[in-house]
Amino acid sequence: MQIHPASPFAFSHIGQRTINQDTLYPAVGTATEHTQLFVICDGMGGADKGEIASQLVSQAIQDYSTAMGSPVFDRVHLQTALDQAYDACYAYLQQHPFVSRMGTTLALLQIHPEGVTVAHIGDSRVYQLRGGDIIFQTKDHRQVNDMVESGIITVTQALTHPWRNRLSKAIVASAADNRNASSRPVPDMTILTDVRAGDYFFMCTDGVLEYVDDYALKTVLAGNVPDLAKAQSLQAMCDGQTKDNYSGYLIGVSRVEQTESVQVNDPFKTYAD
Repeated sequence: MQIHPASPFAFSHIGQRTINQDTLYPAVGTATEHTQLFVICDGMGGADKGEIASQLVSQAIQDYSTAMGSPVFDRVHLQTALDQAYDACYAYLQQHPFVSRMGTTLALLQIHPEGVTVAHIGDSRVYQLRGGDIIFQTKDHRQVNDMVESGIITVTQALTHPWRNRLSKAIVASAADNRNASSRPVPDMTILTDVRAGDYFFMCTDGVLEYVDDYALKTVLAGNVPDLAKAQSLQAMCDGQTKDNYSGYLIGVSRVEQTESVQVNDPFKTYAD
């Protein structure tokens, strides 16, 4: 298939923090209807230099894609790009001995002839919406979610649990570890093949979710207004309210043409580790 996105719209703001640790690729205002790769990283505030970690990971993925001629990100390509991101983080730690640890989340979306690849680690999200309904969304890697699945706490208890903001997975480099690649958490990856004209993809850091819930997101994207106005409405819900940094990318699908299938070099469509 040939997926033709509309012009994407993005925002990224500091919120009530002292520094913006979110990084977007492409940067705000630089994506076009020809852009195929989107990345959002949210540097971990509890770790040193989260803003650097998010920049290094985003840049490593961008550099890998450019060097390899914009390949379709299957499991192998993604892991290789992330290995380079880890190398960049460890290099930074060696050059800055007073920094002991750095980490970030990752949300990645790539449009290609097989569909749309979505990968994530941490609690930055990717949604697919159609006709005002959420038909796909990533699952946050949070400790409380694991506890709910294990029956330790209920969904209601998770909302106010003291560990509700603790991540169970993230891209983290520490000066104290031994660079053991086998111990690194693996991102969840899904290839979405049901993509239609009029669909929306929305990527965001968790700061957006302080004031934009599923109902608000569905309502805004179902509205009969231009995409820019929809992105501005989502941002406006956070302006002056959200404590955390808040960043988002809105990518509409203008049309989809069915073509001869292209085999992605990966034997599975969906991965969740």
